[in-house]
Amino acid sequence: MNLLTVLAATEAGAADGAQKAAESSGGLDALGLNPIAIGAQALTFLVLFWFVRKFALTTIVSNLDKRHEDINRGLHLAAEMDKEKALLDERVEKTLKTARQDADAIIAEANAESGKIIHAAEESAGRKADEIMRAAEGKIERDIAEARTGLKSEMASLITDATESILQDKLDAGSDRKLVEKYLSEAMK
Repeated sequence: MNLLTVLAATEAGAADGAQKAAESSGGLDALGLNPIAIGAQALTFLVLFWFVRKFALTTIVSNLDKRHEDINRGLHLAAEMDKEKALLDERVEKTLKTARQDADAIIAEANAESGKIIHAAEESAGRKADEIMRAAEGKIERDIAEARTGLKSEMASLITDATESILQDKLDAGSDRKLVEKYLSEAMK
């Protein structure tokens, strides 16, 4: 027989006993209370309470304790992670600050280098421009000198032709030329 069958039989016996007692007595039975039934129910309650306490309550309490420990451990780990995150944020900020400073230094150095390169290019361009100007001035002076020489020859020829036509008398070519060149050299002074 199992325990529940025993309890049911006890309860049934208590109920029969209570009915017989109610018939014989008039005090508590008149109120509808049977002391034997109350005792049987109290006994059943105590047995069930003992089973719950022995098998279920210890398991429930141990599970609650374990859960409480897990929650505390999780809270502790969360607090540690918050501290670690704060430290990591500080390190990241320091690293970013250093990187910004390095970048600013590199940019400043690049600006200085580009300034030097631009200055050197300007100086080189200035020198080349001066060389080109001198070469152009020299060429212009040579061209002017050639043009003057050509102009002198042309003028000498024109003057000779004009003189010849006016005088109708031709002197020899060598003396004509000497006369014209002498006149031109005096006129050009």
